[in-house]
Amino acid sequence: MTGAGGSVYAVVPVKDLRGTKSRLAPVLDPAARAGLTLYMMGRVVSRALEAGVDAVGVVSPDPIVLDEALKREATPLAQKSRGLNPALEEGRTWAAQSGAAALLVLPADLPLIEAKDVRAVLAEAADGAPVVISPDGARSGTNALLLRPPDALPFLFGPDSFEAHLRAARERDAETRVCENGHLSFDLDTAGDLAKYRGEGAGRP
Repeated sequence: MTGAGGSVYAVVPVKDLRGTKSRLAPVLDPAARAGLTLYMMGRVVSRALEAGVDAVGVVSPDPIVLDEALKREATPLAQKSRGLNPALEEGRTWAAQSGAAALLVLPADLPLIEAKDVRAVLAEAADGAPVVISPDGARSGTNALLLRPPDALPFLFGPDSFEAHLRAARERDAETRVCENGHLSFDLDTAGDLAKYRGEGAGRP
């Protein structure tokens, strides 16, 4: 994506596999939850690169995740902090030091993501909008966040992060585009999500 708008770097945070997707414990054992996480992370990385993002950094404390990220042509970033927002700050530092003009945050649990979905977010920022947000299906969480420049907003992931990011943008007078996208709005967290994913014949696992 390097061009008039500069390079776009993506950051994908991934928890330690031992604690990943705990809400799926009633239906998947720890090995299956770890495998699901690695599969979804790999899909997010590959679709982002396919969409033309210049580089993808995977931030995680888990060496297995980092090894898988390297296999997927992502940059492994060994997480030194604890928590999601501090992990993203580490990713932001990497992107800024690498000369990124924009930063795209993507969760690792978007099993339906396609390259065209990533391109849809990038397109929203093509005319200079500094903030693009894709909400989750409940319009509560943030399932994609594009910042140009990378420090345009603080990271406010957590409960009601969609509104928190919108509010932060308003406080900074930063023009914000909301990118409604069916694939990006579907994150896989619960047994119900897994049943819906499998029921739609979306493939493995």
